[in-house]
Amino acid sequence: MFKQQSMRRAAISVYFFFLGMVFSTWASRIPDVKDRFSLSEAELGGILFMLPLGALAALPASGWLVQRWGSRKVSAVVLVLYGFFLFTTGISGNLEVLSVSLFLFGMLGNLGNIAMNAQGLAIQQIMGKTILSSLHAMWGLGAFAAAAVSGWMMHLDIEVGAHFAWIGAFASASALLFYFFLVPDPAATGEKQQVFVLPGRGLFLLGLICFCVAMSEGAMADWSSLYYRQVIHAMHTSSTAGYTAFALCMTMGRFAGDRLLQFLTHAQLLRINGLLILSGIFLALVFPVKWVVISGFALVGLGVSSVFPIVYMLAVKSKSMSPSASLAAVSSVGFTGFLLGPPMIGFVAEETGLRMSLWIIAVLGLLIILLAFRVKESVE
Repeated sequence: MFKQQSMRRAAISVYFFFLGMVFSTWASRIPDVKDRFSLSEAELGGILFMLPLGALAALPASGWLVQRWGSRKVSAVVLVLYGFFLFTTGISGNLEVLSVSLFLFGMLGNLGNIAMNAQGLAIQQIMGKTILSSLHAMWGLGAFAAAAVSGWMMHLDIEVGAHFAWIGAFASASALLFYFFLVPDPAATGEKQQVFVLPGRGLFLLGLICFCVAMSEGAMADWSSLYYRQVIHAMHTSSTAGYTAFALCMTMGRFAGDRLLQFLTHAQLLRINGLLILSGIFLALVFPVKWVVISGFALVGLGVSSVFPIVYMLAVKSKSMSPSASLAAVSSVGFTGFLLGPPMIGFVAEETGLRMSLWIIAVLGLLIILLAFRVKESVE
């Protein structure tokens, strides 16, 4: 029994790892895409806006698909297709093809986020102990691995298309290999369950916190490399250093999240997270020096690290919805923020400059602190 549970946990961990790696592989090479098509900040922001459009388009169908087919099947299919559309973004020869690929990429990312968290909760229930924080840490580990691999690929002058093809192939193969260790959840066995409904006041509060941290994380994923490159005035071969620090510290924070909750309440840790985001981006923007920027990005990574696991753990305690429905509600709101942040930064950067536009992240950190004062253990 223990071996079987360990394999189930390992399988869903691999899924989370590649979900983070595929997205961050795209994010780490955005400067190359910008250069290839000679895009301004506003034009790049418009292209990136296809991601949230895709995510929003997926919202009505995501709940139905997870309910109809179960998180096990949906997670596997999504990861295979996620790897494929990463590849199509890398070989896009014009902006029209790139836009369509990013639209579908956004749809799959949102669907995968809901399905894999639902699968993680199903395995967590079987194991009888909390594993959601460590699963989110695996997403962060995937993001860190993507940044490191991307830096290596750029150092070797590997084309974006070839780079994306390798990562997409590994993700798809892993989805098929580990599929059989996942578990059928209630939706897959025929239980009638509403996966996505409008949240009550308590869940809406958690959704707002998710939105703020996801918007911060998305902005860091898509714009930190470009800002770092502007600060140090170097070419793209070293532009991933800041994002690598962010991703590494985000992962470390998530691995430590469960242990920190032994000493702090959920609300206290959320306030600390908001303060880290605020102080980290403040350092990076006020002192545009290489190592200060890297340190600031690292603090932001620590700040965003455990917010999602905390919110999800609180959401499943909802008295008015089932765990899957609560999870789908708050994760959908949060994922929308994850994808809306980058294009908003781009549009503001066109008018004020990238450095000024990143102050939006500081505002989001402050909002997390304020909202955390209203968090309760019992959720409506």
